[in-house]
Amino acid sequence: MKFTQNLIALAACFLPLIAGAPTTQLHAKVQNPHAQNVVPDSYIVVFKKDIDSATIESEYASVNQILSRRDFAHKGIGSKYDLEHFKGYQIEADVATIGHIASSPQVAYIEKDGKMKANALTTRSGAPWGLNNISHKQGSNSTNGIFPRKTNSTTDYTYDDSAGSGTTVYIVDTGIFIEHNEFAGRATWGKNFIEGSKDTDENGHGTHCAGTIGGATFGVSNKAKLVAVKVLDGEGSGSNAGVIAGIEWVGKNAGPKSVLSMSLGGEKSDALNAAVESTIKAGVTVVVAAGNENADASNSSPASAPNAITVGAIDKTNTRAEFSNFGPVLDVFAPGVDVLSAWIGSNDAENTISGTSMATPHVAGLSAYLIGLENLATPADVVARIQSLASKDVIPNPENSKNLVAYNGNGA
Repeated sequence: MKFTQNLIALAACFLPLIAGAPTTQLHAKVQNPHAQNVVPDSYIVVFKKDIDSATIESEYASVNQILSRRDFAHKGIGSKYDLEHFKGYQIEADVATIGHIASSPQVAYIEKDGKMKANALTTRSGAPWGLNNISHKQGSNSTNGIFPRKTNSTTDYTYDDSAGSGTTVYIVDTGIFIEHNEFAGRATWGKNFIEGSKDTDENGHGTHCAGTIGGATFGVSNKAKLVAVKVLDGEGSGSNAGVIAGIEWVGKNAGPKSVLSMSLGGEKSDALNAAVESTIKAGVTVVVAAGNENADASNSSPASAPNAITVGAIDKTNTRAEFSNFGPVLDVFAPGVDVLSAWIGSNDAENTISGTSMATPHVAGLSAYLIGLENLATPADVVARIQSLASKDVIPNPENSKNLVAYNGNGA
């Protein structure tokens, strides 16, 4: 009976849509009506937090019934999101349909679906200096017997040989070239959310990030397991809806001692941030890029998600990179200029690129390293530990950011 009543009530809301003139003005529940960098006719609908499963199914049935009566080529409902603290769906529809969906009392808000991109910049020459940087406290040369590993540059990486053992890092990105020698069988395929694409990295960005997180030579945690979650295409582009789908998949599949790494960004999205927060509440440590606009990171997502670890980029002199976003939402800085890591094309391919995309996997790898080494129990414990260990007040131009540089605490 409840299902029938809800169906009739929502259908009644749609009668003007069927009988009247087309509507062009977006409903007040659409939070970003003037957003420009969006996927045409794609929206994210977010339900109220107290909605139950039966009511959600009723909402879907009602929307589908109305869509079946409409004469347009839109695809309708796409991804459905069902995390404990975040429920909703993506839909392709016209403005009039969205207006009537917004009329449902079960809908908290709607967003235009924003475009996402990988936060990497130009290819340059360089070396993996970042491993040396995060394993050496400023002004300290002591090793205290901690295991040293020589990289293929002239720097040393000093770390405990546990190296992320027992942890899993989910790389939500362009995928991973899992056959690369750097991963030695520790990288696996998780889920592909890019329709029509192959289950591999067709860009290189995700493989580069995975290499910094857990590569045998380039990685902070070279014993961590790596899982590819593909939400960006061969051009390094995607959508908020696709990224949320990837986050949801991680939230439902991640076990204890898990980290989610996202080196991507776009305009601020409450829906995307809410999905991140729900995953953190489920116990997954989430590490995200601050962005490359040399602007306040509070205006972009997922950088502005309150409890994610937001990472800015520094260069070899511990100066904030000229492109790195900044501001109070940043939690820590890490190496992000001229970073060498794995690449696509062959089993031993490598590339050197820059961006907050490159800083983020240093901290994602560090998160896994500390979780494995110190058995940290919660995401809050992880960020607190990273900040307590960090080299402090060494960045000359933090621009109202926390003046902290990631460090693994090994006494070097």
